Amino acid sequence: MHSVKRYFLRAKKLNQRRVRWGWLGLFSAPLVGAILYNHGWRLPFACPVRHLTGIPCPTCGMTRSFMAIAEGNWQQAISMHLFGPILFLACLVTVLHVGLELATNQRIGGWHLRLISDRWIQLFGLVFYAGYYGLRLQQLSVSGELALSFANSPLGRLLANV
Repeated sequence: MHSVKRYFLRAKKLNQRRVRWGWLGLFSAPLVGAILYNHGWRLPFACPVRHLTGIPCPTCGMTRSFMAIAEGNWQQAISMHLFGPILFLACLVTVLHVGLELATNQRIGGWHLRLISDRWIQLFGLVFYAGYYGLRLQQLSVSGELALSFANSPLGRLLANV
């Protein structure tokens, strides 16, 4: 009986370690991607939402913002996407945290974990992000760029022919 319990405990720890490696990969990908993009690497596709509708998605500009941060240009990063620097720092802190947990082979708590798990802070962040996206769309609408982009998009052309 004791060996069965030990087996499941070991399996649980192994699974937790795999999950940490997954988080490490997920949160380091944008950081590494920004550096690779600055060296000329590109993905073979663009934002599918913007391509199909002509309307920028809530994360449009984030890659350029990350690229600017990787070059040390924080002002340009903010102008590309207000949340770029915030998300970049969140990814960096997560990579450091998870990397430290993997290196020490133990779970590390902290105030930042309690902060990001607070539902009110999550709700505030979501509302603030949605408001920022709404303002971006409103500015594009006032300039007329939004209507023109939609009209020239595949979806806009399809709906114009209906």
